[in-house]
Amino acid sequence: MSMIAVAASGYALVGVLFTVLAILLVTSWRGHRPGIYLIAACLINAAWGFLLAWTFTGPEISSLLVFVIEVARTSSWVVFLSYLVGRVGLSLRIRAVALSVCAVVLLGGFWVWASVRWFGGSGGVGQVLFPGGLAIALTGLLLIEQLYRNSPVGARWGLKTLVLGLGGILAYDLFLYSQAMLFSTMDATTWAARGVVNVLFVPAIAIAARRNPDWDLPIFVSRHVVFYTTTLVAVGSYLLLMSLGGYLLIQFGGSWGALARVVFFAGAILVLLFLLFSSTMRVRLRVFLNKHFFHNKFDYREEWMRLIETLAEFQKTSTREVAIKAVAQVVDSPAGVLWVYSARERKFLFDARFEYEQDVPDLAVDDPLLSFIRKDRWIVDLAEFERDPDRYAGLELPDWVSQLVRPWLFLPLMLGEEFLGLIMLKQAPGPPKLNYEDRDLLKTIGNHVAVHLAQARSERLLTEAHQFEAFNKLTAFLMHDLKNLIAQQSLIVSNAEQHKNNPEFVDDAISTIAGSVERMKNVMAQLKRGRSREPGKQVELRFLASAAVDRCRERRPVPELLINDVDAVVRTSAEECIMVLTHLIRNAQDATSANGQVTVELECDDAEARAIIRDNGSGMSPDFIRERLFRPFESTKGSGGMGIGAYQAREFARNYGGHLEVESTLSAGTNVTLSLPRVRSDL
Repeated sequence: MSMIAVAASGYALVGVLFTVLAILLVTSWRGHRPGIYLIAACLINAAWGFLLAWTFTGPEISSLLVFVIEVARTSSWVVFLSYLVGRVGLSLRIRAVALSVCAVVLLGGFWVWASVRWFGGSGGVGQVLFPGGLAIALTGLLLIEQLYRNSPVGARWGLKTLVLGLGGILAYDLFLYSQAMLFSTMDATTWAARGVVNVLFVPAIAIAARRNPDWDLPIFVSRHVVFYTTTLVAVGSYLLLMSLGGYLLIQFGGSWGALARVVFFAGAILVLLFLLFSSTMRVRLRVFLNKHFFHNKFDYREEWMRLIETLAEFQKTSTREVAIKAVAQVVDSPAGVLWVYSARERKFLFDARFEYEQDVPDLAVDDPLLSFIRKDRWIVDLAEFERDPDRYAGLELPDWVSQLVRPWLFLPLMLGEEFLGLIMLKQAPGPPKLNYEDRDLLKTIGNHVAVHLAQARSERLLTEAHQFEAFNKLTAFLMHDLKNLIAQQSLIVSNAEQHKNNPEFVDDAISTIAGSVERMKNVMAQLKRGRSREPGKQVELRFLASAAVDRCRERRPVPELLINDVDAVVRTSAEECIMVLTHLIRNAQDATSANGQVTVELECDDAEARAIIRDNGSGMSPDFIRERLFRPFESTKGSGGMGIGAYQAREFARNYGGHLEVESTLSAGTNVTLSLPRVRSDL
């Protein structure tokens, strides 16, 4: 093909490309001003391409017409760029100067042409075209630089391809006209190659229009067209490289060159066929093109909002059923089933269903389907498995799958490395086909659902733990009360042999047993109420303290009661208060040697009445009081203590509006103050 034919084809192709671009812009124009300038520029460039193609093949065309179309073509881009730089804040003066350059060049050409035609002047429009084309190209490049520099950082992504496209066109014009100015003539080769060079930059301008929606170009190209076009270009490039390799073998291969070329081409064709017929390579190419050249299939903001809204429905129905629905709605599946792994059963147990009527079995951990999913973490698409079993190498479907009604997808619910559960979705209406984006979204939602189910499981286990904790606490309180009662009964039994014939002992024993029975009744009543607070009755604190001291007189050191003429009334449960005081006194006795001292002293003021239990025993450290004394089930008495007495005493005081204070010094003794609100009342 001759250089003239190549030049004509290049310019003609430029005209075709700009015509197509202009048509796309016109059909999608929504009234935005940038679209007007861009459409006009594309039409002028299309006319420029067709006219210059005609100059290489048709009759001679007027030099004035070539001059006008040349100046108009470059000036159209200057006008478009001037509008864009105005939008990013450049002053009107700069834009006016740029447009003035184009106007001066155009008017200068008309003046020269008119002076030659009508006044007999010498020269031609080339005298204006060479410096004028250079000036307009330079002006356009300066506008491009100012546009990119002054655009916000976030907008530069949409302008990069415009800078490349228009920058390349104008830079070539700058080179063309600078050469013409230098040698006073137009270089024929550079002029002829100009059309082919411009063809390379037109797609960049189209991409820039696509990246800027207000330029009105919502171009859409079929994924299949892009895939096969890309494949064709890749194959062509591959064959071109192989041809170059064969040529090099002939040139430098010596006597073996021809043989080496045949072997080389045979191997190259074999590799090409392998690549073309490789399903893995085709899939990877499709995914690459879809990810990098097309909009996402899903609006992920809407999908995320829908997922959150769906998962929030667990307040109306079960968490697990909602989890199935959240996954099913992604692919429009009408129903599904959920299995959840049970560590106790070592099985995946059927846990919930969503609009799925058929019963399904529990799954063993070594089930073939589960083993395949656990190994590869794949979404098993049964429709794809039927079309292309090779993609699921090693998968053997168990018999129970064939018994399900229209099974389609099996989605693993992974929580890190933990295989938490499995969702089976029923086949959706229409052709069941997923792409990479469906799979990515399903996996992401599956992981989120796994977290949701794990959280629900943790909350359930926490609730059970709280229930057991409450039960254990109630049992401990009961055992603590029984321990005190057993201690009193044991004292009677231990003294019965010696004093059983003493009427006073018998009377005391019967009185003690009667009191124990009464206290047991109170304990049973508290258990029925869940140990809730009793309303309480008005009672004098000295009577409560006296009863508690009497219960502790059988142990040494014998406690001493100091009433101090206190006549204070409190509102509380008499029996519970006596038991708390008894416990505090016995703790003091346990911490004090037999020849030590334990006193119970009563005090009061206008607001509250206090019972202070003092001892000169071993004492406690501040850290022990702060960290362990009131912690349930912490005991310093070994197996003989329950570790809840101090906690129970403090909670008793709080329940009736009072408080419990402890002051202690190691090896010096302890003061425990039980304070209760004082009631002004006459008994």
